[in-house]
Amino acid sequence: MAVGSENLKKFLADTFAMILFSLIVGGFVELVITGLTLEQTIKIRATAIPISLIIGRPYGLYRDWIFKTITSNNKTALQTFLLDTFANLTFQIPLYILILLLNGATLVQVFTAVSSILIIVSISGRPYGIFLNFCRKLFGVSIHPH
Repeated sequence: MAVGSENLKKFLADTFAMILFSLIVGGFVELVITGLTLEQTIKIRATAIPISLIIGRPYGLYRDWIFKTITSNNKTALQTFLLDTFANLTFQIPLYILILLLNGATLVQVFTAVSSILIIVSISGRPYGIFLNFCRKLFGVSIHPH
């Protein structure tokens, strides 16, 4: 397969995974945990989709780089969990704060949402990594960084 075709498939897989996962998890956090209104949540999720289009693949590259750089190829389940959580925290939180602020969330709501998402990221970092790998496999690309 051509390199360009492989890169396009990785872009599509990583972007699809980011959009779908953030739509579900972000919407849940905003509505159920944070107490944002349905209107605020819809606006935030609508704003997040174009951002996910932009950051889906860079996040995948960032995650791959972390996995390749920090540990060996033979990772324990705990190392994989910690790396996925670290990648999510260090990449997603700054963007999430910006999205909330741009959509009219108060500082108290931002603090509550970020506090909640820290917990959610700790719980969902590895499930997202598994989902990302599933999407990559679904799109016919390698799930492991080169």
